[in-house]
Amino acid sequence: MNKWEKIRADYPVTSKCVYLFTNGGGPVSTPFVQHAHHLLTELSEKGREVMPAWDNTSNEIRSLVARMIHAQPQEIAFVINTAHAMTMLYGMFPKDYEIITMRDEFPTSFVGWLHNGFTVRFVDSNDTGHISLEDIAAQITPATRILITSHVMFRTGFRQDLKAIGELCRQHNIIHIVDATQSFGVNPIDVQEYNIDILIFHGYKWVTAGYGAGAMYVSQKILEQYPPALMGWYNVEYEIPDFQSVKDYTHFTPRKNAGVFESGTPPYINIQLLGHALQYLERIGIADIDDYIQSLISYLAQQAAAHGVPLLTAYPEAHHSAIQRLDITPEQYARAAQQNIVARYKNNQLTVALNFYNNQEDIDRLLAAIA
Repeated sequence: MNKWEKIRADYPVTSKCVYLFTNGGGPVSTPFVQHAHHLLTELSEKGREVMPAWDNTSNEIRSLVARMIHAQPQEIAFVINTAHAMTMLYGMFPKDYEIITMRDEFPTSFVGWLHNGFTVRFVDSNDTGHISLEDIAAQITPATRILITSHVMFRTGFRQDLKAIGELCRQHNIIHIVDATQSFGVNPIDVQEYNIDILIFHGYKWVTAGYGAGAMYVSQKILEQYPPALMGWYNVEYEIPDFQSVKDYTHFTPRKNAGVFESGTPPYINIQLLGHALQYLERIGIADIDDYIQSLISYLAQQAAAHGVPLLTAYPEAHHSAIQRLDITPEQYARAAQQNIVARYKNNQLTVALNFYNNQEDIDRLLAAIA
């Protein structure tokens, strides 16, 4: 059994169906379930006494996230999901900061900003879903101060060139915000090389960490220049942090690191499960995962062409992502569903979401069903 088949064996869903729906939500592994059972058992046996050790583990996971994206631990905050993280950003920036984002973005990237009175300019994709750097640059005005983009577009599967966009932001002194939920765990990300100021991801898709935990990177430069508006009891420092003997807690200062975005008691179990999933990915190697999925993308393209099935994500390789799309009929999709193939189908398009637990046999079974 090779490396990838051993990994596949850790995911029971692969023995029950052809699972190609990671873009909507990833399954969890057997070791993950075992770790969740261990954590809940520990909580049942120790109660409040688990917190010191769990707090230390959370900080180790903070360091792990930082290492994976080439950041510093003090620049990492834990979040419930991407939308939760984004809502904490609205009050940080002046309302006259004009925003650029992509028309193909998931609504998280623009709904809250519009609701909070920001001017948002949209960059359109072409008919295939490709977004050009020139079209992004053309939307920049003297008032543009923020650019928000997903690393991978949820609907089209187009992967942005974050390095090129980051350089564009550097040239124009624009804050670069990235939603990496559809790429984290699949594609390597370097926040320094890509000049990313804020990066957010939720762990329930490609990380396969279940629902309820993600992380946000906020550069120290942004932390120092734009303090968040939301404050709670947990994200401030008190003059005397002794809750048993001090009655007046009105003297405090906001934290000076990304912990300022964690306003209440952390969701320790979810954070530790996120950490377990990230450690699993780190042992595999993100670069190896990227290479493996690229090989599956190539195989899918070859087999789709051989079977006469139109591939809608024939982007240049630099823009390939784990989200691929096929043009098929409702009858073809019905045959795939009958063969226990699980994938999103909308508007005559089948989205094929490939992760490290998929293999060529999954692709063969899909094409055999629809061709």
